[in-house]
Amino acid sequence: MSHIHLVLEIFVLCTIFFVHQGLADQLTLNTHEENMDASSMLNSMKENPTNSQYMDCNFSSTDIIYMPQISYAQALPSKNDDDTKYYFAVHLTDDNDKGYYGISANMDVYGHNLNVGQLSAGAIWIHNWEGDVNKKLNTIIVGWVVWPYRFNDSRTPLFTVWTKDNHRSTGCVNLDCPGFKVVKGSPISPGDIISPISGISRKRQTITIRVSKESSSGDWWLYYGINGVPIRVGYFPASLFDSLSTKATQISIGGHARSTKNTIAPPMGSGAFASNPGQAASIHDIWLIHKDRRSTPIGNDARTKVTDGKLYSASPIGRAQFFYGGPGGKS
Repeated sequence: MSHIHLVLEIFVLCTIFFVHQGLADQLTLNTHEENMDASSMLNSMKENPTNSQYMDCNFSSTDIIYMPQISYAQALPSKNDDDTKYYFAVHLTDDNDKGYYGISANMDVYGHNLNVGQLSAGAIWIHNWEGDVNKKLNTIIVGWVVWPYRFNDSRTPLFTVWTKDNHRSTGCVNLDCPGFKVVKGSPISPGDIISPISGISRKRQTITIRVSKESSSGDWWLYYGINGVPIRVGYFPASLFDSLSTKATQISIGGHARSTKNTIAPPMGSGAFASNPGQAASIHDIWLIHKDRRSTPIGNDARTKVTDGKLYSASPIGRAQFFYGGPGGKS
């Protein structure tokens, strides 16, 4: 992979959450196995796994020359952007010209008592990198999040995000703008609270997320279930997108956290490092969906990106599963 593309990948992950917090600012101002063979994964886990790349959302001037130019106002997560830190522990599929047409995964879901300057999430990112990334990046994000600044509490809702132009003028969180269509009778909508949730001393609770592209219409359908079979929630119409109306070229999955000035980095996942699979959050039964509707497990060679290995970690993938997270703290 070229240095340019690598930096762009990291930049886009960071930018997506810059923008989402910026959207929240505007709203505020305007009104298969849970118990897999843990020993085999521990044996393959190293402090700095060879397929891992540590990434930093604080870019140097050298990196910036490779970045697409974005609207400064859109990118601001808050008025104190320089004091905001972003963290990721994710796996990324390789770019695929043939495309990806969906993903299904089971994600342990957690809650944390966070303050307004913190965010913690487990999510799936679906991208199409074709064209000008600055102006035409098409993205869907689905997962769970604890985000007091946006939701005014520390509960854990289902959340969605979409854009077709890197958030220059389109897209939003949940149902904050016309876009995602909730089907009649769905038991949950984006923004609704997930219950029950996991805890270190409580039983693991798992949500199943499936996002798949319908071949006839091009719509991207969201299916959701908690500790059971997922059912249809709604869809992102193909008309919302340009390149994603055809296919995705990359999918990322894992954890995200952020903290602002005067706050420490929050827990990610369960709050335990990936090297402790008995307590760490897991994402398992990860299957990629292809154009012919076949599903195949995510490969063990999916690339890993971890922002700060002192605070968070992600295990290698094994049997379509990995562990991720960490306690956070001062970097």
